[in-house]
Amino acid sequence: MSPLRYTTDTSLVPFPTGEDVLDAPGEGLAFRAWVPESPILVLGNSQVPDVELNLPNVEADGIPVYQRKGGGGAVLLTPGCVCLAVRFPKRSEWGIHDYFAAGNGFLAAAVEDVAGLRAEPRGISDLAVDTRDGVRKISGSSLYMPRSSALYLASLLVSARISDWDGYLKHPSREPDYRAGRGHGAFVVNLAAAAASEGREDVSVEAVRDELMRSLTEASNG
Repeated sequence: MSPLRYTTDTSLVPFPTGEDVLDAPGEGLAFRAWVPESPILVLGNSQVPDVELNLPNVEADGIPVYQRKGGGGAVLLTPGCVCLAVRFPKRSEWGIHDYFAAGNGFLAAAVEDVAGLRAEPRGISDLAVDTRDGVRKISGSSLYMPRSSALYLASLLVSARISDWDGYLKHPSREPDYRAGRGHGAFVVNLAAAAASEGREDVSVEAVRDELMRSLTEASNG
């Protein structure tokens, strides 16, 4: 299997991974927040499909597989996720962790505004929330650093069908310490479910997407 990568001459725009924000006019902040229309799998830049994916299931169900330019692990993006792509102008005083912090800051603010929960950084680039079952991941992100910009890509679980993860994703070849060997279902949690356990029932992918677009538009105009 050869995963599809983004190139500037692709006919598929907007591109499902969000990398097309690199081609936005100008050199300033560019962004897109969206909800996938159908499931896709996205591998990190150096990952190999047969190591990270349960290929018989992926191929039997016809799930498209893409490979992003940034690092990080394999993810399943579905209509229960909110995806975010942000092109930051390069800043000489910033390092990798600064770009992750800036991108995750938009996500964490949206999580608090929409769901009333505090999302904290975990591992290199994750966001997680404290639940009654321990610390659970709600978002992962990656970074690609071309010459003049930094591309931040992230996905936030809102109402995804987590049971699908075991069908398509193997246990990751690399994992953060706080995962502690947990399987997908015990490691991640949907934002809507975490909020509902605290009495908040109105969390949706549309609400999170709209809040991200609002805050990013405000930042780009400021």
